[in-house]
Amino acid sequence: NSPGKIVITTHRSPDGDAIGSSLAVYHWLKAMGHDARVVVPNQYPTFLKWSPGNETVVIFEEQETEATELVREADIIFCLDYNALHRMERLGKVVADTGCLRVLIDHHQQPEKIARYMVSDVTASSTCELVFEFIEAISGTDVISVDIASMIYLGIMTDTGSFRFGSTTARTHRIAAQLMDTGLKADEIHNLV
Repeated sequence: NSPGKIVITTHRSPDGDAIGSSLAVYHWLKAMGHDARVVVPNQYPTFLKWSPGNETVVIFEEQETEATELVREADIIFCLDYNALHRMERLGKVVADTGCLRVLIDHHQQPEKIARYMVSDVTASSTCELVFEFIEAISGTDVISVDIASMIYLGIMTDTGSFRFGSTTARTHRIAAQLMDTGLKADEIHNLV
């Protein structure tokens, strides 16, 4: 529980679930007193740039030296919303070369064994749904701020096609309701995206 250097990674061409899960974990780790940074392989769409913490994200393709240094110095690396290191292209090689503890949280099929701790559930609507359950299991839901809730909601909303896709379950809606209880503005998130 002592403060650690933690790097959060996600797949190339990050989407709403990738950015949402990454920044949700970032805000949660910061609240727990850790030195956390998000490192993504490449740039992502402007419609995700409103996300709280966006300005702290390190883009590997544009800041390779800083990104590589962060990964090499990390005590823990989170692997979010991808099931294999090659999905991060060159950043995946940098992560593969580290000996630090890795934690995977993902909902894609057939994950490769790329982490010591793996939270993999293909029945989940999104990685953000699993991130909610991960945070809830470790810290309880009281730590879920509006920023964390907004980021989890972003990922669930985008990966379910605004709750239209078949992956949307009663569990998905129950989590969304708990997120809305934090005071997040769901309509604003929809409009921003």
